[in-house]
Amino acid sequence: MKVNYPYLSDSNFLDTIDTMHYLEQYVKITALDWDERPIKDIQGIINNGSISIDGKSAVRRTISLNSSFGSNVTDVNNIFSINRKINVEIGFKNNTNKYVDYPIIWFPQGVFIVISANVSHSLGGVTVNLQARDKMSLLNGDCGGVIPASTRLDTYETVDSEGNWVVEKPCIDQIIREVVNHFGEEQLSRIIISDVDKRIKTVMKWIGNTPIYLITEGGNNWYTTDFSRAVAAGSYTQYDYNADVGYIYSDFTYVGEFIADAGNTVCNVLDKIVSYLGGNYEYFYDVYGNFIFQEVKNYMNISHQTVEIDKIKNSDYLVDMSRGRIAYDFSNKNIITSYSNSPQYNNVKNDFIVWGIRETSEGLTLPIRYHMAIDTKPKTGNIYKVFFYIDPDDGLEKAKIPIKYGSYAAITATPGKAGVFYEDTSTGNIYIWNGSEYEQVSDSEFVRIMTNDWRSELYLQGVAAEPLGIASNYYYTELAAEWPKLYNLKADSHTDSEGTYYTGAFYQDVLDNPSGIDYFLDFIDSEAAISKFSIKNIGRRTIVENSNDFNCVFEPTIPNFVIINTANPEEAAEKRAECEARGQAYIQVDGNIFDSLAVGGNFNSCYWEIKNLLYTKTGYNETIQIQALPIYHIEPNIRVKAFDSNSDIYGDYMINSISLPLGIDGQMSISAIRANEKI
Repeated sequence: MKVNYPYLSDSNFLDTIDTMHYLEQYVKITALDWDERPIKDIQGIINNGSISIDGKSAVRRTISLNSSFGSNVTDVNNIFSINRKINVEIGFKNNTNKYVDYPIIWFPQGVFIVISANVSHSLGGVTVNLQARDKMSLLNGDCGGVIPASTRLDTYETVDSEGNWVVEKPCIDQIIREVVNHFGEEQLSRIIISDVDKRIKTVMKWIGNTPIYLITEGGNNWYTTDFSRAVAAGSYTQYDYNADVGYIYSDFTYVGEFIADAGNTVCNVLDKIVSYLGGNYEYFYDVYGNFIFQEVKNYMNISHQTVEIDKIKNSDYLVDMSRGRIAYDFSNKNIITSYSNSPQYNNVKNDFIVWGIRETSEGLTLPIRYHMAIDTKPKTGNIYKVFFYIDPDDGLEKAKIPIKYGSYAAITATPGKAGVFYEDTSTGNIYIWNGSEYEQVSDSEFVRIMTNDWRSELYLQGVAAEPLGIASNYYYTELAAEWPKLYNLKADSHTDSEGTYYTGAFYQDVLDNPSGIDYFLDFIDSEAAISKFSIKNIGRRTIVENSNDFNCVFEPTIPNFVIINTANPEEAAEKRAECEARGQAYIQVDGNIFDSLAVGGNFNSCYWEIKNLLYTKTGYNETIQIQALPIYHIEPNIRVKAFDSNSDIYGDYMINSISLPLGIDGQMSISAIRANEKI
């Protein structure tokens, strides 16, 4: 039941109503039949009650009210009974000179299903207490929405243009619409689905027997499997088996089987779809009784982005909150009666480690790790004199700094320590203790290294400290095993008065294929806005996540082209038109190449999870409570602004829940959680 009140879109007028302290309040209950047709308006007979609105629950709105009307609640012909729905509105007398055609300013509060009733008869009369919930009760099994038999939702049978029965896959929005309409018996006109595209870009990977080459020449791009043609073109990128090479436009369908078991509810199905869409979605019934499915309006940037690992900046870890959308501003309003703030200190972390498993092209599985800390990057530019040694345990060439002695006799005077190198400065020879005697290390030429990357500085600090048995930095153990795989200390030679020195560089294969590495370390340094949570300030507070779902450190860069199959000219023309309408670049390929593509995009990076952790774990997860004069037009899961210096409340918050009074002289209560801003 929807009545169009034009003032509900007039924010200035609503602010005027909100800040008027002396208002005559009205409550109007409209009894509806099961098809939501009005039966009777009841006004002025509500003794008291409240409305609770919970943004975390599918049943968003519940109402409790006491009335002196309609005692026989078991009679289906009564105004309040099992076969009734009720529409609730709260009103205030219009004491302004605007909207004079509306002597009472009504605020819709929802369409409810009566769940239970209690009748009390005393000397004072008959009182009816009603408990009602919004129409989600028709989808969650309370009053309907139960799926009677096992039902497959990801396919359906239909008849094609030639009269043949074929199996099709419905789009995600069609699944939502069908289950709510069919099993929840909701009218199609009342089902409103937004933020769920019908057509999406699907990642495609190369599964051909030979590599494929992306050629860029004269502003044009095309794919070929002819290596000689790629070489002749001069500029090309090679993609091997299983590499993501582009996209196709396809219907947004559910990948895999989607079966609702007997006894499941519509809400069970919707919860699975929300999870499939990434979790940042909600479904609920609005105040007009419309079913809504949409993205949560917290305005988080959830796009996956790729980075160049030798150029990562603090800003690459930011969650984009610059588009802040404030639905209501409590600042500078004289309607607040109290604030309270509950910061959660144990939510704050500053040392983040994400472990996963990477599968190689040969089928091997290797552990992967991303380590991020809010810590100070050491200064670089220091020179270390090292030699390089092939570690027999892992075959890696590692930098070593020996303990210096004036002679070989001085070295051999006492047994050595395993893994420690010793230099005879009189000859320049280097020895290692093998457990029973000293062995000379061949090819032990010293090299001067000037640190250019702060991780090299940490690595070489540890190399210098290790043989002396003194404390090294916290990160050396992992760097000792992993940094030589990523970084060539002997790259980029320079000359000064003392001779040649090297500043080092990432291996080219690491830069070209960051999705193939097993480890990365990065700091958000002390110049960042969250330095107040740095390890130096609050100590090390570590959080570790370990899941096989994380299958790469960094996601690969996917060429941003839609790939069009030219085998069918008519279909190819439609695909080109679709790309051009969307402003999307495309590449046309013949059928042989297109047939060697398969659905890809199976990467789930540790880097992206680090970004999520930085968003959720670099704040106090503050939950605030606001007591205020009632506002009957705000909703949960919206961003609001609040400010109270005495309780350290400032900035944007997401409303979790609201409690509204139905009686006069009541106050509303709001629970909200801070909407984290940019790091």
